[in-house]
Amino acid sequence: MNNLPPKEPRFKKAKAGSGKQQQLVQKKLSDTDRLSNVVPDAIKLAVATAIMQFSEMEMHAEEFIWAVLGLSYDDGKLVTQIETKEKIELAKKLSERYGMPLHPNAQTTADAWTGIRRAVEARNKMAHGVWRMIDGAIPIVISHRIPTEPGSINSEHFPLDRVQAVGSICTKAGRLFVALNRKIATNGRPSPLPAHTPNDSELSPKRPNRKSLPATTRLTP
Repeated sequence: MNNLPPKEPRFKKAKAGSGKQQQLVQKKLSDTDRLSNVVPDAIKLAVATAIMQFSEMEMHAEEFIWAVLGLSYDDGKLVTQIETKEKIELAKKLSERYGMPLHPNAQTTADAWTGIRRAVEARNKMAHGVWRMIDGAIPIVISHRIPTEPGSINSEHFPLDRVQAVGSICTKAGRLFVALNRKIATNGRPSPLPAHTPNDSELSPKRPNRKSLPATTRLTP
């Protein structure tokens, strides 16, 4: 626990195309006396609430996968016994394949999926990380899930407003999944969208070249 973060953090950029948000990474904290495991009740309550909101959102996402694929309850459970991150990506691909976006507005839909992905990362750290306070004022989560240099343990700041924001994102996303599930229950399962055919001349049916055809010869008896 000697390689813990200081009060002054720095940002570490995520890899391009990874879909991950910028992560708050801190330098080593040599004075471990600044750390305390006495986390305020307000933080504990907010974390518990956010995790509960996340679980409900995840359940509605599972139900969407089952409904859009027309699976029974038992078969659906078998399909969604996968990592949460993979489950969310499956829900996203199915929503696109069956033309059922989370929201009628494309940008709102894109923002919602981004928010859900970030909520997955945050929830994992909040639920599996170790909570500490720096100087009794800054809540942090220490976790091996947070990228850092070899041989070090790092952390992220999780102030009250960030924890509450995670819960809010999950609540809103859960409502979007519920709306899709109701739509399927009312209108029935949708049909998948037509497969996109690449605009490639090499894949197009070739017509015979009339100039290359041999001329016909009229035969007379």
